Amino acid sequence: MIKPILNTIICASILPGLVISNNVFALELTGKTGIEALGFFQDAKFPEQHSFYGSVAIEPELYQQIDDNSEIRAKLFYRYDANSTSRTHGDIRELMYYRYADDWEIHAGIGKVFWGTTESRHLVDTINQIDNIESLDDEQRLGQAILQAKFIRDWGTVDLFVLPGFREVDFGQSELRPNLGLSTTSDALYQSSDKDRHIDFAARWNHTLDDLDLGISYFNGTQRTPLLNPVLVNGQPKLQATYVQSQQLGVDAQYIADDLLVKFEGLHRASHKVANTGAFSEYDSNAFVLGGEYTLIGIAETAYDLGLIGEYLYDEWEETTPFQKDWFTGLRWVLNDEQSTEVLFGNIYDLDDGSQIWQLEASRRIAENWKAEVTGRWVTNVDTNNRFLNAYKQDDLVSIKLDYYF
Repeated sequence: MIKPILNTIICASILPGLVISNNVFALELTGKTGIEALGFFQDAKFPEQHSFYGSVAIEPELYQQIDDNSEIRAKLFYRYDANSTSRTHGDIRELMYYRYADDWEIHAGIGKVFWGTTESRHLVDTINQIDNIESLDDEQRLGQAILQAKFIRDWGTVDLFVLPGFREVDFGQSELRPNLGLSTTSDALYQSSDKDRHIDFAARWNHTLDDLDLGISYFNGTQRTPLLNPVLVNGQPKLQATYVQSQQLGVDAQYIADDLLVKFEGLHRASHKVANTGAFSEYDSNAFVLGGEYTLIGIAETAYDLGLIGEYLYDEWEETTPFQKDWFTGLRWVLNDEQSTEVLFGNIYDLDDGSQIWQLEASRRIAENWKAEVTGRWVTNVDTNNRFLNAYKQDDLVSIKLDYYF
C-alpha cells in the first residue's frame, strides 16, 4: 500500500519543486538521473524472471534555507524498470527540517542516519530499514520518520531519536532478481500489538579523542532485520517475515595509526525468537566486525594508492545472517586522478563451510557531469547447507550504471 502512495508523492513533489524554484522560493535543485543495465549469467530460477533488466532512475535533491539557523532538505528517488514491477518503485530518502544553534540541533521529518566504520558489514547501522530492491551489497536504506535532538558538548556529541512508524523489508515479487527463492507472504507477523505503528527510540554518543573516533549507541524497538519462517499458504511453501522487539547496545570505533585504519563494530542484542506455534521467547546474542585497512601510498612511485583490507565477521544469530564466522579480504585501488577513479575488489570467505562471495565495484567520472559505475557480484563453492548463499546461487550479476549529475 505504501509503494503507490510514495510513487504519487514523489512525482507530485518533483514537478512543483522545479516550478517553485524559478518563481517564489528559489529552491536549490541538484541530484542525478541515469540508466542501469542489470544482467545475470545463469538461467533464471522462475519463468517470470529475466536475464536482463534495463531501468531509468532519478534522484533529485532540494535545499531551501529558511533563515541563518534553519533549512529544509529533501532527497527523493524513483526507478522505472520495464521488466520488473518490483524494481519500479520510489522512496522519500529525506524530507527534513533542520534547526541549528551553537550547541544543539533539531532534525525532524523523514531522513537517513548512518552509524559504523567497517567495510564488509554495517552491523551497528540500525535506524533505517534496508532498501532490499536497490541494495546489491546492503548499502541502500529507506527513509525513516525521525525526530532527532543533537547536543554538542566538549565531552562528545549526544543524539536522541524518536522513531515513529516502521517500514518492512520489500522482498519484491517472483520476477525480481536476485531474490530469496521462495515468495514471502503479504502479511508480516509482529511481536508488538502496535505492529508497524510502534514508536522506537535510539541514542548515540560519539567523540573524537586524538586519533580515535568512538561511538556508543542504543536502540529499543522493532528489529529491522526480520526472521523468515517457512509457512504453507494454500498448500504452497512461503516465507513469513516476523518482526520482533529488540534492545541493542552497539560500539563502533576507528583508530588512525599512520597509514593503517583499525576498525571495529560490535553489538549485544536482547531480542526474541519465534516458534512454529507463534510464541515468542527471549534470545540474547552478540556480533562484531574487527579489522583494518592499510594503504600503500604512491605505489611504484605513481599517484596510485592501494588499500589492503582485512576484517573478521562474527555473529551468534545464524537465522538472521550468513556471516557467523567469516573473513573479508579487500583491495581498494585509488588512482587519484581528475576523474576520481576507484576500484574495490572483495571476497568474503565462510570459515565454517568454505562458501565464498565475490564483489567488484569500479567508478569513474566522465567529463564534468557524468559518472559510470560497474558492480559485479557472484558466489562460488557454495555449501549445500548454506541457505543464504544457496538462495543466490543462480544470480551472479553485473550492473552497469551511467548517471548525469545536475
